Amino acid sequence: MRWVLLVIAFFTMAEPAVAQRRPPGYQQAEQSFSQLTVDERIKLQVLLTANGYWPAVPNVNFSNRLFEAIANYQRDYGRLPNGSVDADLFGQVLSSAMPLLQTWNLRAIPHPTRGHPIWVPLGLGLVAKRDENGIAWSDPRGRASLAYSYFGGTTLVANYQSVLDKVLSEGGRVHYKILKPDFFVVSMSTANGLDAYIRFHADGRGVLGFFLFWKGSETRLHMERVATLISGSFWATMTGAPFTEAPTMTPPQETVAVARPEEPQSPRPTPKPEADEKGPSSGTGFFVSREGHVLTNAHVVDRCSSINVKVENGDVVAGRVLAKDTTNDLALLRTALRPGKVAGMRLGIRLGEGVAAFGFPLTTLLSSSGNFTLGNVTALSGLKDDSRYLQVSAPVQPGNSGGPLFDQNGNVVGVVSAKLNALNVMVATNGDIPQNVNFAIKGSLAASFLESNQVVVEQGMAGQAMAPADLADQAKQISVLVRCE
Repeated sequence: MRWVLLVIAFFTMAEPAVAQRRPPGYQQAEQSFSQLTVDERIKLQVLLTANGYWPAVPNVNFSNRLFEAIANYQRDYGRLPNGSVDADLFGQVLSSAMPLLQTWNLRAIPHPTRGHPIWVPLGLGLVAKRDENGIAWSDPRGRASLAYSYFGGTTLVANYQSVLDKVLSEGGRVHYKILKPDFFVVSMSTANGLDAYIRFHADGRGVLGFFLFWKGSETRLHMERVATLISGSFWATMTGAPFTEAPTMTPPQETVAVARPEEPQSPRPTPKPEADEKGPSSGTGFFVSREGHVLTNAHVVDRCSSINVKVENGDVVAGRVLAKDTTNDLALLRTALRPGKVAGMRLGIRLGEGVAAFGFPLTTLLSSSGNFTLGNVTALSGLKDDSRYLQVSAPVQPGNSGGPLFDQNGNVVGVVSAKLNALNVMVATNGDIPQNVNFAIKGSLAASFLESNQVVVEQGMAGQAMAPADLADQAKQISVLVRCE
């Protein structure tokens, strides 16, 4: 019965919409949680899962359930159960999770043909084997097995029904099942005493997902917690929701050499502002605070002796670099401006959603008042499955770098960063020229960068889709031309 309740909790993604009574101390606990970076929020929930206190997919929002989970942990470990998070609590949660994290040794492993990574407990000594659908891992001691599979030319509904029919025909028992337009889940026990967790998402012209089986008698492994963590990692990679790095405790062990399809020499995206080698360059940025903070790409403000920021009404002010993350190509500028509107950040987006890009490309050739283009999210990762990026079809040009990428509700979901080098691709593929293959840094990464630099991120709002003309007006209000001298 405990397992059934845990499984049901896996899929409760949000608090009910009805008003909830807040426990004493909730407001202070929520405030302490809001001061964490996005990555720290996700990490905290991953560690609580490892400790057995958070049987749910991590998210960036505080809730009654999370308050209670933290308070229960505090109570069990002799602390004041106030639900608040500080560095000392974070350290204790990590310390108490360490034994199981070392046992599991979770690693992010991509599907060999689809590219989406999931967490795999390689510390169990799993041996990997390629098959026609993906990768299957087996435990030589028979405690657990995991298969990560893609089935093309089929639908979620067909696979969901096939799984249920097979479980019931073989004498198994279904504990929990759910079918949504973009994914399905089945939790079950087999007739021979194994517990199982199955999750599949729609992916292209087929379905991608995993089967996890384990011996319920192996209680010391706490595989139900592993199921939660694998589910969360898979959900994030398929939806673009923020997640964290696998908490690897030891160097990875090679279990088998998994062959991947040969690839041509990788054409690289070209993250360049509009520039010639001896002259000034320009890019785009956008307001992220009422105090005049502007977010842009690190490469836009690289090696500048001075930075100027031009707003919609034509005013030009000086900008100063406050922080720079060259690894993730992000930079934070400070200006004396006080914008009337700033970006509302959304931390995840789904494959196929409509998006819009705004920026100041090729200002010597195109309109100096900005350029607005529409497209879709065409992949939830960048080149070679780089999980930091979204791939989008909205056309961009040199000078768009650092500009906002919007969803259809006007929320910023990414920072335009690069486009694929068409000439390199043409050479690598014997003449094939890519069409609108562009990349944006994910909004979750941008939000984490801002929060780590003490900029309070405004949360995006859900609502009706905006007309493109209204979205363009909003984009112009928050976007700026960034010129590097």
